Amino acid sequence: MLVLLTVAVAVLFAVAGRAVWHYFRSPTELRELVGRWGAWAPLGTVLFQMLQIIVAPLPGSVMSFACGYVMGFWPTVVWLMAGVALGATVDFLLARLLGRRLLRYLVPADKLARLDDVIIRRGAFYVFLLLLVPNPLGDWIYYLAGLTPLPLPLFLVFVLAARLPSNLLECGLGASATRFGFREWLLLGTIVAMVTLAYILNQRRIDVFLERVARRNENRTRVRS
Repeated sequence: MLVLLTVAVAVLFAVAGRAVWHYFRSPTELRELVGRWGAWAPLGTVLFQMLQIIVAPLPGSVMSFACGYVMGFWPTVVWLMAGVALGATVDFLLARLLGRRLLRYLVPADKLARLDDVIIRRGAFYVFLLLLVPNPLGDWIYYLAGLTPLPLPLFLVFVLAARLPSNLLECGLGASATRFGFREWLLLGTIVAMVTLAYILNQRRIDVFLERVARRNENRTRVRS
């Protein structure tokens, strides 16, 4: 999927590279252009946000940043969160209705194995942690949560509470980027590269840390009961 996305971006720049670069350098004109789309702009934002969750490997952070850049912060962040809620609901209900028959085709085997190994055993709090903190399961957690006893309304509360901070940050950063110069873009690119590298190198440590936090919460719950 990421390969197809890369190819699509390459084709876009090959066909309309000059126009894309012009609007990138002129965000005011870009926003005026998108503003003329009327209701299609928010609808497209919601649909694309849904798509990046249902087709889990698509990068949601890039989507939030781009929407902020193209349309501004408010009410774009509301449309983004609406797409998150709808996409999460679709994933959850598909897993709940079709079960492992569906997930065997969608979710990598190692991710599905973690459902039995950790997620069900650790419970709802661990699902919330996986939604809140970047981790190797990524957006597959939306599907995997559908196989747990977690009720859909509570799951959506978890999703909105966990995803809102990152969407606020990414959309706000995208909205501010219209005023960026070369130095700011270079700094942003450097920070993103460093954070991405740190995440890649520490995925196992993140996994262990989240399990430890969930285990402590589980122990505290047992003591209180």
